[in-house]
Amino acid sequence: MPKISRYFIKTGLVYLLSGVVIYAFSEFSSIQWEIHLMPVYWHMIALGWITQIIIGVSLWMYPKGKNNSPKTGSKLAWMAYFSLNLGLFFRIFSEPFIYQNREISLLPYLISIFLQFAGILCYVLEIWPRLDSQTKK
Repeated sequence: MPKISRYFIKTGLVYLLSGVVIYAFSEFSSIQWEIHLMPVYWHMIALGWITQIIIGVSLWMYPKGKNNSPKTGSKLAWMAYFSLNLGLFFRIFSEPFIYQNREISLLPYLISIFLQFAGILCYVLEIWPRLDSQTKK
């Protein structure tokens, strides 16, 4: 298994655990939260866990075709990993406050959207040639 796949899968598992803990803490604690945490744990579960597990497994399972990438993973795959996770980081720490103080949290929120899009775009650019090589038998 390539190193990049292990990173995606392990990070996805950390997001799963974190999202469930944040959900349980926010739902079952006696503290009344003034911030909205629901979008946080949904992003942690959807993009952090499910998407990263899918990306990690697909980078591992789809053959590389003519473009042999190193065992650690290609530069494009690593860019996808760091962009997606940095975007999630900005999203997790800006989105709960977007409803309270829009002026302060709007820029990190917009940066998170851009980084998440860049990460997904890098993944698509990485995996697309692998899919083409399968159809040209």
